[in-house]
Amino acid sequence: MVSIVTCTKRPSQIENIFKNYSHQDWMNKELIIILNRDDTEIETWEQKAKDYSNVSVFQLSEKVTLGECLNFAVSKTKYEIIAKFDDDDYYSPYYITQAMKIFNNTQANIVGKSLIYMYFLKSKRLFIRKAYNPICGATIMFHKRVFQRVQFPAKNTGEDLIFLKKAAKSGFNIQSTNPYNYVCIRSDITDHTWKISEQQLQKVSSEIMVTDNYIPHVIKAP
Repeated sequence: MVSIVTCTKRPSQIENIFKNYSHQDWMNKELIIILNRDDTEIETWEQKAKDYSNVSVFQLSEKVTLGECLNFAVSKTKYEIIAKFDDDDYYSPYYITQAMKIFNNTQANIVGKSLIYMYFLKSKRLFIRKAYNPICGATIMFHKRVFQRVQFPAKNTGEDLIFLKKAAKSGFNIQSTNPYNYVCIRSDITDHTWKISEQQLQKVSSEIMVTDNYIPHVIKAP
């Protein structure tokens, strides 16, 4: 019932990608992985996928934009709800279930989070902040019928904001869940498509705590 799509250029995130998928407590799910890097060995990922149910791996040239990769991934899905997962963030076991409650109880076409937790690996600081977009791009879930009218643009940055703006202009209902069950993980700025420093982010965020283990503080059953 839910298709998770993840595009990645980072082989180092293989464990995180599969863990975020496998520990979701939603039964009917699939994972579509798009490798967006020429020198990545797809065989390694295909071998890993054999240990899990309903995982498909594809590889596209690194010349293909992130937006085009996302569109390709959605075209390969078989379920009606699409969940866009970033490769390096944390999605708790309750993440899908929480969003599906909104889909099932409202007229929402798109669900995400307008308030998000952020964890800085180097300083071990947990923050909370309001998303710049209507909802955070890494938390977008949507009905496949939205995709029939709105696709991601052929861009490597800002593709999620443009998608959301076009969807809103087309009349699709966008709803937000509470900030629990998702954390944006920030490491080296050079390793992110969103080039903004820790200092800049902290200026527009509220610090929660310094901790070695943020997970107990961000999980909440729906």
